[in-house]
Amino acid sequence: MAGFVICGVEHSGTTLISDLFRQAPHVDSGFELGVMLAPTPRRFPEVASHFPYFASGWGLTEADAQYVCDTDDLPTFYARLQARDVLLKPGTQIIFDKTPRYLAILDQCLARLAAPFIVTWKDPRAIAWSNFQRSGEADFSAWFGREGPKVLAYLRGLYDQHARARAQANGRVLFMPLEHLCLRAGPSCEALFAHAGVPFDPGYLILENLRYPNTKTNSIAAGLAFVYRRHLNHAERHAIERDWAALADWFHD
Repeated sequence: MAGFVICGVEHSGTTLISDLFRQAPHVDSGFELGVMLAPTPRRFPEVASHFPYFASGWGLTEADAQYVCDTDDLPTFYARLQARDVLLKPGTQIIFDKTPRYLAILDQCLARLAAPFIVTWKDPRAIAWSNFQRSGEADFSAWFGREGPKVLAYLRGLYDQHARARAQANGRVLFMPLEHLCLRAGPSCEALFAHAGVPFDPGYLILENLRYPNTKTNSIAAGLAFVYRRHLNHAERHAIERDWAALADWFHD
């Protein structure tokens, strides 16, 4: 089955963490998966947000994708996936499932799969800035006034799942905010790899042979998580702090 699972707030470091693990010679993965968004693997083809990209993202033919999903058993699904995936590097012994959206149903995922989970997020001010950037709009205040409540409603669900998992002190979940990874890269990576049961080499901090363009640097930069401070003025940051105060534990100060 999957050796471990990475999930969290979208665009908050899940791909970066994936690329760190891919530096280990015996660990690999496709891009995103999403199988646990369906009640069983057999119903994964109904998940329109993820299944259409499953075959190409994991090096499968369409026939292989259907075969991999033709089971109600998650371990069987992952075993078939590893056997049929042609993108995995030679010598791969451990595959992992990186799907940010699992955070929205974290309690269900933990109940279904007996594997270590890693959960990541970033400062709500950084989340607001990255969402605004992707909108293509020019006026942050106008965008935030209109879209901020909608984004917050979505984040509240993720935040509640995160809070419940922390309250349960489940040893299978490691919580890693992007700010910790950026500011304390060495110790944070040691903790990530230990949690996943993968030996860590400091050389992995130099990211090589990146498969996807989502990671835009070949190393972990201390300022990566704080770019929003260059673009949002004091009043804009204060508006996020005020309106998104319900996400209190995610603010990094």
